[in-house]
Formats: sequence, C-alpha cells, structure tokens
Amino acid sequence: MEEKELRTLAVACQAGDQGAFRVLVESLSRTLIAMAYRYSGDWEWARDLTQETWVRVHKRIGSWDPQRSFRAWLYAVHRNGCLSHLRKAWVRREVTPGDEEVAAAIDFASEAAGPEEDLERREFQRRLMAALDQLSEGQRQAFVRVDVECRDQNDVAQELGIKNGTLRATLHFARKRLAAALGSREESW
Repeated sequence: MEEKELRTLAVACQAGDQGAFRVLVESLSRTLIAMAYRYSGDWEWARDLTQETWVRVHKRIGSWDPQRSFRAWLYAVHRNGCLSHLRKAWVRREVTPGDEEVAAAIDFASEAAGPEEDLERREFQRRLMAALDQLSEGQRQAFVRVDVECRDQNDVAQELGIKNGTLRATLHFARKRLAAALGSREESW
C-alpha cells in the first residue's frame, strides 16, 4: 500500500473511522509480524507483539503528525515494542548446554537464500530445536551426531558406548518422535 493511501487511512482513523483502522491492520499486519519475528524468533510472540503494537497505535493515533510518514511512525512504535519485549528478563529462553553447537550444526543457511527462505530456515531451525528438547538425552545425542553432524554410525556407537543395534534402534525412535513433533506443529497466519 502506498504512503498516500496509508496517510489517508490514518487521518480517517484520527477522526474515529474504525473501518479505516481495520484496513490498516489487515494491510500491514503480515509485515509487522515478520518484523517482530526477527526480534523474537518465535511466531507466537511475533503475533502477540504485533497485536500489542496495534493497541498502542489505536490509543496513540492522535499523536501521529499527518505531515510525516505514517509507515515510519508505525514501524517506530512497533520496533520500540519489540525492543521493550526483548529487555524483559522473563522472556529470555533458558539454554540447554550444547544448544549453540546443535543450532550451528543445523544452520542450513546459504548465501544465495533470500529473506523468505532465510525466515523459513530460521523457523524450521527453531521448531527442530524445540522438538529436540522432547527427546531423551541418548536419542538427542544419537540424532545430532548421526543425522545432523553426518558422522559414521559405528564411530558414534563406539563414542556413546553402545552396540550398533542399540544405536540404530535409538535413532529410529528419535526420528519417529521428531517427525511426530514437527508434523503436528503447523504454522498458520
């Protein structure tokens, strides 16, 4: 949507037009959710932060100067809300020892990837890390070493001090559990 259209809608909102506000929300929410995801790394938080932004915008629309860009003002309100969210200590995710190494190992980034592919990759990485938390420590170690790090099963079995058959069974159950966890978590906008 062009800035001129946004400005017209925002001026109508200042005059109390709820229909114009609804159009703004419908037009710009996807962009705000994507922005919030870059700050939070979580789609649910991104949706919540976007909703909070719209509440703030609704309350403060009178403070927006029609001589200035509405989009820039909206993005500033949203960015400030996202940064405030990050400063809250209770939002910080507890990290399991080794999470950084696993995240680095499953980082499928490519230099040719565009922003959409990058977002999808990071979302998959986040979902996989959450699914890995559902595995036992033995299943997690086996999966990461064999499937993520692409190491030889015989070497991994020896390192873990288990038989090859036990490693194969552990991998089977780990993969089955991960597939169920990842398959049951569809994201919807």
